[in-house]
Amino acid sequence: MTRKRGQSISQYDLIKSRGDDCGDASMTGHIPGTTVLRTSTVVQQAGPGSNHVALRAANERLVLSLIRAHGQLSRAQIAELSGLTAQTASVISHSLVDAGLLLAGKPVRGKVGQPSVPLSLNPDGAMFLGVHVGRGDMRAALVDFTGHVISERSGAIAEPDVDRIVRFVRDAVTKMRPAHDPDQRARFQGVGLSIANGSLGRDRARTPWLQVEEALDGVGQTLDVATYVSSEALAACSAELIYGLSSGAQNFLYVFIDESVSGGLVQDGRIRFARDDMGPNLCKILVPGADGAMTPLWSLAPLVASGSAEPEAIEQLARGIAYAVSAAVAVVPCRTVIVDGSIPIDVLQRICVTLRASLAQLGTVEAMDLSVREGSRDRKAVALGAACLPLADRFYPSETIGGRSL
Repeated sequence: MTRKRGQSISQYDLIKSRGDDCGDASMTGHIPGTTVLRTSTVVQQAGPGSNHVALRAANERLVLSLIRAHGQLSRAQIAELSGLTAQTASVISHSLVDAGLLLAGKPVRGKVGQPSVPLSLNPDGAMFLGVHVGRGDMRAALVDFTGHVISERSGAIAEPDVDRIVRFVRDAVTKMRPAHDPDQRARFQGVGLSIANGSLGRDRARTPWLQVEEALDGVGQTLDVATYVSSEALAACSAELIYGLSSGAQNFLYVFIDESVSGGLVQDGRIRFARDDMGPNLCKILVPGADGAMTPLWSLAPLVASGSAEPEAIEQLARGIAYAVSAAVAVVPCRTVIVDGSIPIDVLQRICVTLRASLAQLGTVEAMDLSVREGSRDRKAVALGAACLPLADRFYPSETIGGRSL
């Protein structure tokens, strides 16, 4: 896939280390016996003339995502939930078991018919490395196919720069991957890198994305791994969608608070916002500031992120978020708002309480209908979100809108 200089990305328009063309049905080349694509441009309901390999890959992704959301499913349940025929669901699930991505449990006998065999994700089916660049440290987590953190590494760093990031990633891959046997190493599916707002340079919106991508691309080519680069907010939303309480939810607004406010719409299980304000993002919506003048939502976050967390600052930020999400749901129907961020949990809780009150005060039907909750706090490592980037690209459903893969 190619991208023009300066073009922003969303979760399913991630930069690939080798620049694959989205139209090609290129296989992973790592896990034998399966046709799961790195980037699928069709969905299960593809029309006549669709590439057969790509259609099969889309169905494989669909089956994997359903089992991930439900924990385990029988082949009959897969067919019912996916809309696939019983025969297609059986063929796809058999191929995923053969590929080592699914495990078949013990048959469960019912009163009539054949025994039902529960299928679940194989933790050893794939591995992903997530690297998070924070303000003052970098963390790496090697994660299995079910989200279990196998091992972690961390290092303090006063001023992260591209060269230091590259060295840390290279060191993490070369030291963490060889600790496993050859079969496991063959299932190493990529490196995801998430960058906290303001960790590279002082300008909130000017992370040198292209420079980081090009540098990490060099690491990927040297070590023969796919690489992915995104913001902390987008990576955290990926973890919420895949591993969090929202794994069964298909539509919600996601708000991430740090030194800025980022986020946007998750629709039909797919993230629709960009990693910065060069693309779709809640942070750009104009809301009332302290003096009543309209200001971008992101500008209200610094006082909360700085640690002061004064009641006035929290109230102002919550009111701004209320205006922003109310405007968003007026255009795209949505019932849930998930608020997350790299801020203390007590501050996050206070923001959510105040946000509920602010939405009620707005009085609109859409705003009063919204349910607000905190992001899931059970993620075992901050780098888990980054590890979701290659997982989502290789094994989660994707679709094409307007000719672009999302």
